[in-house]
Amino acid sequence: MSRIKEKITALASQVEATLRNHPAEVALSVATFAVACYDYEDREGRSWNVMLAYYPVVFLFVYTLNRLLKRGVGRWLYCLSPLLWIPFYFLPERPLYTNAYLFSLPLIQLFYLSSGWERDNKRFLEGGFAYLRSLFFAGGFSVVTWLLTGSIYESVYYIFDIDRGDGFERLMAYTGYGVFLVLFPFLFLLFNRRKETGWEGFGKLFGILLNYVLSPALLVYAAILYLYFFKITLTWSLPKGGVAAISVGFIIAAFLLKGCQAFVERRMYDWFYRRLSLWTLPALAMFWVATAYRVAQYGFTEPRVYLVVIGLILTATVLLFLAKRWGRYLYVACLTIGLFGVVTYIPGITAKDIERISQTARGNDPERKLTKERYIYISSDRPVDIRGYNTLIDLRNWTQGNDTLTVYDADTLVYREAYDILLEKQLRKVGLSRASDSIPESVYPDLLRIELDSSAIILESLSLRRDSLYHANYINPAYYLKR
Repeated sequence: MSRIKEKITALASQVEATLRNHPAEVALSVATFAVACYDYEDREGRSWNVMLAYYPVVFLFVYTLNRLLKRGVGRWLYCLSPLLWIPFYFLPERPLYTNAYLFSLPLIQLFYLSSGWERDNKRFLEGGFAYLRSLFFAGGFSVVTWLLTGSIYESVYYIFDIDRGDGFERLMAYTGYGVFLVLFPFLFLLFNRRKETGWEGFGKLFGILLNYVLSPALLVYAAILYLYFFKITLTWSLPKGGVAAISVGFIIAAFLLKGCQAFVERRMYDWFYRRLSLWTLPALAMFWVATAYRVAQYGFTEPRVYLVVIGLILTATVLLFLAKRWGRYLYVACLTIGLFGVVTYIPGITAKDIERISQTARGNDPERKLTKERYIYISSDRPVDIRGYNTLIDLRNWTQGNDTLTVYDADTLVYREAYDILLEKQLRKVGLSRASDSIPESVYPDLLRIELDSSAIILESLSLRRDSLYHANYINPAYYLKR
């Protein structure tokens, strides 16, 4: 009993230290939980989806400031930093489909990893492993907690024959918010306070994995690229377009495994990793030939702009690691943040702006081109399959909002989703995305049917607008089916 008491005391001490050392992060998590619960209840008001989507970015930024600003005025700036979350409320909805959001997630993590300014490659990678370990353990505990809680709720409702109704859905929503918006980040803070990486126990296992699986696979990868390089050199032909992506994958994997060599006692492939920059030159050459040819032929598009940025980062990495003094993963991380930040956030030179300038110069005005396929109307005259459902509610005369589909069963809200988020989910269901070139008529019936846990919503039609992505102008509901 005394040992158990000691462990409980030690855990309580760690929890108390985490609360004391991370007040801004904890406050931000609790505020996010409150906002999520309010957004769940207030379905008629303005959506808070943008703020909730950017919460991980703001949280990690605040956490990084905590690492950098330890005393004086800087400490006050850290304490006030959660207020940076508020302006995201005023951003336009649909954050998940912008480059600014998609690149913010990896870039803020690189910013955190670089904030320690560890020039030693082993120490830099140790920080990365510790970060991933903390995420893994915190995420694992959180998922298990959420599943166990859901099982307990389900058991109580089932054993005692309690009508689930809207209360069960609300209970599960609040539990999910509590687990993933409060418990998960708190456990991450708790685990990440420990300085050790937890690597020692996995060193031998990783050494076997690196020496007998990963490195041999990389060498096979290199051999294939070299054979292809010799082929196109002898035939004096251009590499295929997809070779650019293959070369990127090879170079990234090679330099990651090179860094992992620092954690292996028996280095069987030093002959390869010691001169890795030279070994990757043919792949880098094929990348630039393939990319330059496509850009010269078809101009820049957003994906090609980002592909060129990746090429610049990889080229700089190869050159940096040619010299022992400059071969630092820290410098690569900083360069990645800088280059991706420029083409993602700075107006006038974003990837979208470069695409517009490039295509306009080639006579392919994007705005004029898109007017040819600007509006798409999706409907279906096939019979509605109502097998397995007991009730059908006609929704055709219901009034809808401008950008949100809302469905009630009597006075109970059963579904609410922003148009474009709903469209993305429906397209993903049939193997498409909002960036797809076209939508075949064969998938129209599936797009017009929204499957829920014990019910379904049948849509009468979808009115879409397409620029570089599909957008839902209006969604007309037809029927609500329930068992």
